[in-house]
Amino acid sequence: MNMFHPALIRPLPIPLPPFPGECESSYWTRLAQANHVPLARLRAPSRWLESRLTSVDALCILSSQSRQHLSRTISDLYTEGLPPAAPAVPDDHVLRWACRRCVVARTGWNLPAQVWASIHDNVCLRHNLWIGKDVFAPDQQLDLTRTPDVIRAQRRHWRLRRCFGPTVTGICLDATGKLWSGLAHRHYRLNRRVELLHDLVRVKGPTVEPDKTAPWRIAAGYPEHITLISLFASVHWRQSILSEDLLAATHALAEFHRRFPLQTPLRGTSRTWLSTTIEATARQIEDLLNPPRGATASTAR
Repeated sequence: MNMFHPALIRPLPIPLPPFPGECESSYWTRLAQANHVPLARLRAPSRWLESRLTSVDALCILSSQSRQHLSRTISDLYTEGLPPAAPAVPDDHVLRWACRRCVVARTGWNLPAQVWASIHDNVCLRHNLWIGKDVFAPDQQLDLTRTPDVIRAQRRHWRLRRCFGPTVTGICLDATGKLWSGLAHRHYRLNRRVELLHDLVRVKGPTVEPDKTAPWRIAAGYPEHITLISLFASVHWRQSILSEDLLAATHALAEFHRRFPLQTPLRGTSRTWLSTTIEATARQIEDLLNPPRGATASTAR
């Protein structure tokens, strides 16, 4: 006897293509917005009948896209058909808003898309937009055309990753975050930082206060942060700053100040904090890259 299977899901009139690296929830949302259909209705078209289709099968029908194309483009769908040990999203990827101009160029729509992006990708070099940390909405993606130093810092970031590898670069990025935040908290005015802040805020608007616009402040300090990472990624410099040889440590500290020239000298507790934090950061990176044998053995057990 033939069983009757009602067609709960049909192709949508507007087959919106997915954006490379887009997460599944973002693609569902954009499909619903493009076709003016409530998202809940799109995912559950019937109140009484439950669809037995998987998310991939449902998206194939709704979007008129092939299964292979969806699996290659939407990161969350990589797990289907792969061994359990193969992660769908790399560990160094986070959920961010895709470059708003890239979305329009690739999909033909200005509907914002969320993608799994590498923590090392902070600037869209094609459109000169800041797409990195603390961008909570597509309209916060700052136009960096007037601040080429920030754009060049992204290229330097990629060169560091190719030179030292993703592991070393990622560890240095995380470890130096506390040092960089402390420098900014103590109003450690680095060379060119004031100019960058002024240019970035002026693009956003003359009434914006620099200290209250986190994405712009972080983008302004991006070149200096990359310089900080490049310094701590050097094995020779880390070993010198941690050396018991006073002369070697002094030369290493002098190299730090050469790369980070002060507009006004630090005094009192700030000076002590800086030297101890530099040494502690270098020690942390060394321990993460070269863990003691006892710690490795205990971790293995």
